[in-house]
Amino acid sequence: MGRPINKRYFGANLADNIKVQFFNGTESVPGYIVKQTGSKRFICKDANGNQATCYLVDKASADLAAGEMSVTIAYDNGTTRQITKISAHKVTIDGVQQPWTFDPSTSDSRVQIEEAGTDTQLTSATNLEGDDVVIPTGMDRNEPLAGSGGSNNTVPGTFRAVSSFIGPFSSGGINFRNLSASALNSVPNSANGLYRRKYVGNFSTTYVHQTTPPYTLDMGFFGVRSHGPISEPEYEVDTYLSFGNRSDLADENNYAFEWKGYIQAPITGNMRIGASVDDDCVLWIGDPALNPTNNNYLFAQSGSNRSGTDGVTVVAGKWYPIRLWFQEWGGSEEFQLGASVSTGSTKYGYDGGSATPFTVAHNTTTKGY
Repeated sequence: MGRPINKRYFGANLADNIKVQFFNGTESVPGYIVKQTGSKRFICKDANGNQATCYLVDKASADLAAGEMSVTIAYDNGTTRQITKISAHKVTIDGVQQPWTFDPSTSDSRVQIEEAGTDTQLTSATNLEGDDVVIPTGMDRNEPLAGSGGSNNTVPGTFRAVSSFIGPFSSGGINFRNLSASALNSVPNSANGLYRRKYVGNFSTTYVHQTTPPYTLDMGFFGVRSHGPISEPEYEVDTYLSFGNRSDLADENNYAFEWKGYIQAPITGNMRIGASVDDDCVLWIGDPALNPTNNNYLFAQSGSNRSGTDGVTVVAGKWYPIRLWFQEWGGSEEFQLGASVSTGSTKYGYDGGSATPFTVAHNTTTKGY
């Protein structure tokens, strides 16, 4: 198979590891090489641990199919191409061999290969594919942390009690969506908490309360590689499902969170759901959470609207898919979810106070549903 590549160029989160694009079984994603099995065949792995054996082809990443991978190079003049073969010291492009390097020099007569990066999301200073996330200066990959702003005494802020934004209700004036079709008795590969990830940017063009429902949301936002995710795996399972008012995060602007998983119904009957949020949130529950659209969410609101006017009909002990979007524009941030089950009854949420907490879970294999 020719001279193999030195193993020091393989692996995750190392200096000088070769970045590849490969089809991971579902889509084309950035990754790194685990092992070489032929002159043009490699075992590749992505940031989530998905692995595939792939054949090196001269294709842009968007065109890759199952069993294919690509490596992008840049010439000294900035032109980018995909290679057809790689060895310890040279790559082949259009049948011509060229020496390669990781060095970004534009005058060394060598083509540059991108490093996979030394962080968990495989980002580096070089971005030949144009798909790396550009994290704004000062932005934290994980803040605001789940449960912060009140539950953690080292973090400034105060939780808003569920009772202050989710009031008692009667059936009048509220539309209750029956979720029986989406009810599960148990969550597959279950673990406590929802799966939460942070992204750079916003999923709408303005605050949701400044437009007329149904709100125009970028439904593909969370699937764009250049938006993220930027969060680190150890912070991506959220068992607290909220953070209180945070006015101390000056650099945390223009970002978004997505939570995915299941919520267990606390009662049989009607449940009103709302949020305390700064700036915006959108909630899908039941089957719509699995295939969200611009018009099948339960509610979308900004901080100026403290309680949801729509509810759901549920069965106690059953699990229902839930998807939550949150976005921050600037200033302080806050997100808390709450529910009221009937007039004068227990209120549910994660407010750090007297409310009975929600029970939430996620599928550990799919990292969501």
